[in-house]
Amino acid sequence: MGAATATSVRVLIVDDSPLIRAGLRTVLEGYHDIVIVGEAGTAAEGIAAVAAGQPDVVLLDLRLPDKPGLEACREILRSRPATKVLILTSSADERNVHEAIAIGAQGYLLKDNDGATLAAAVRRAASGHSVIDPSLADQMLNLMRRPPAPAAAERLSVLSGQERRVLALLATGLTNKEIGDRLNLTEKTVKNYLSNIFDKLQVTRRAQAAALFAQENRPGAA
Repeated sequence: MGAATATSVRVLIVDDSPLIRAGLRTVLEGYHDIVIVGEAGTAAEGIAAVAAGQPDVVLLDLRLPDKPGLEACREILRSRPATKVLILTSSADERNVHEAIAIGAQGYLLKDNDGATLAAAVRRAASGHSVIDPSLADQMLNLMRRPPAPAAAERLSVLSGQERRVLALLATGLTNKEIGDRLNLTEKTVKNYLSNIFDKLQVTRRAQAAALFAQENRPGAA
């Protein structure tokens, strides 16, 4: 592994497959301006490695054994906003692409790209440029052509006070049990609240609901 310099891009690899991690490391270490500062096989290990290694770019798989990659992405960006998260996955699902960008990922790349394409994407992400896999261009155009979704504040206005409190705790990454402990509710009651919240917000995943909450509460939000 080459020594880091002032212009090196520091990269952390988070993927549950040791074989894929080894392959990515081998490919990227062939570029003198890219330095691998660590790797992880779970979301928890990845989040800890971000704090320890302070990478410029995290290559993050969507499928991790302990929690979805998109939830890990949100936690990484919350703990260290300067880090750029580049989703590297085999999933070309339009919903995942849209959700990743909404959460704040710097880009979305498929694993079947060659080393030169991956290295270029890492450099672009580190420089603050958005990266979208060329094969997903049509999907992104379809998303852009859709009528704009209601503002986050408008969508969240349908929630009751208790539902907003549950959502606020969910957005911090707490589990159903932890939310229940904070609000003196049973885990089953929290689950029922979340089901109602998802129905009202027309989402299907925790990360989507958390992203709406983050949009409403980000600095400068209307």
